[in-house]
Amino acid sequence: MRNKLVVIWLMSVLALGCKNYVKEEGYLNINENKIHYKVLGKGKPLVFVHGGYLNLDMWENQVQFFSERGYKTIVFSDLGHGKTALKNSNTYGYEIIDQIVEKVAEDKVTLVGLSWGAMLSVDYALNFPEKIEKLVLVSPGLNGWSYFQDSVASENYTLREVAMSDNDTLKAAELFHKNWAIGPRRNKAKLNAAFVEQSFRLIKSTMQKHWKAEWSKLDTLPAIDRLEKINVPTLVLIGEEDAKDILMIGEKYHKDIPKCTLIEMENVAHLINMEKPELFNQILSDFLNEK
Repeated sequence: MRNKLVVIWLMSVLALGCKNYVKEEGYLNINENKIHYKVLGKGKPLVFVHGGYLNLDMWENQVQFFSERGYKTIVFSDLGHGKTALKNSNTYGYEIIDQIVEKVAEDKVTLVGLSWGAMLSVDYALNFPEKIEKLVLVSPGLNGWSYFQDSVASENYTLREVAMSDNDTLKAAELFHKNWAIGPRRNKAKLNAAFVEQSFRLIKSTMQKHWKAEWSKLDTLPAIDRLEKINVPTLVLIGEEDAKDILMIGEKYHKDIPKCTLIEMENVAHLINMEKPELFNQILSDFLNEK
């Protein structure tokens, strides 16, 4: 009898634990598009917005880490990425974020966007300032910036445009991976092999599945002219081995956003959260805990 009571007690504890570890996955219909999203954990809403030619899987480490520490983690794949089904490309990225937030978040959100995802996050912060608690911009792009001022990144982009024109998916993926995962001036042979393989697999898969597909649209009002209107605590993370444009954009955000902290990380390039997940998670945790 005692053993039976112990089993019942353990099952009750496990059941209560599961309630605090909610997992939700589905598709949200937005302008006839089916947006793939996932939710894990309970607590303060934390929305991660992926970079270009990646998908929601790039945040796996962060989803696992923060969902176990009192956060509701929310990820989705943009148009032209992952399992999202594109039908109507005339859809703004900030509109997608807002409808996802409205569906699954019960409170103000913290947005964490990388590269392209940072651009969408900035658009959201400018359009819905009342729904934002904090903003984290990782290796951010900037709507209105004149690309490329980095000659190595510019050459890589030109070669990638040729590969795209020739319908050479593999070459285009290799070039994109070289500039935006390895770093324009680094040798991949010196990097962690698992990171190199995982990042290339995500990029190649996206390019193959969504070859030349359109992404969501940026705001028609360039963010570069309105950054001073962002009035929430903002963290900008950049890697010293990234393209020079990203380093300059990071400085621009830091200069123009009133409550902005800039951190430049050593020995890392564009995909900071994937290349240095433990350090990234610690920096993000510290920022989230700041009052």
